[in-house]
Amino acid sequence: MEIDIIQYTAAQFAVLTEEQILEVREAQLKKNSLMRTLEKRLQEEKERLVNNGIFLSNIWAALESKLRAECEEEIAWIRDSLLFYLRYTGKENVDTEAPYLVDYSLSDEERVAIVRDYYMSAYTDAEERIEAYENDDVAKQYLGEYYAPMYDYFYVYVE
Repeated sequence: MEIDIIQYTAAQFAVLTEEQILEVREAQLKKNSLMRTLEKRLQEEKERLVNNGIFLSNIWAALESKLRAECEEEIAWIRDSLLFYLRYTGKENVDTEAPYLVDYSLSDEERVAIVRDYYMSAYTDAEERIEAYENDDVAKQYLGEYYAPMYDYFYVYVE
């Protein structure tokens, strides 16, 4: 099963507990079900409009847009709920000893800034910075979906 409800790296999935993985799987299954239902409903609506001879009107575009927006809103709610769950259950299964402030009450942006500032000031060599960041299990959990973009940010400095 492809997991695309959240953007975690393989290393981040590796530090999740069995219970957390089951939550991710459940959220992904809900998303997949919503997408299948959406496609089925769109097909039914399209056939209904074709049979009524009004498919080429603006009704189809408006209806499709409305149904897709409703589906995306539901998926966003599932995703946000999952990220909230992972954010507050993650601190239990990872040692929170880190050379930077680990405060789960901070916003994602504040967490990213703290970790980025630490690594940029503590490591002048870009390769050492990347290696240290890769081995930082706290950051994998603490940054959540921002872990991979932060890795890319650090990688830009590698020559």
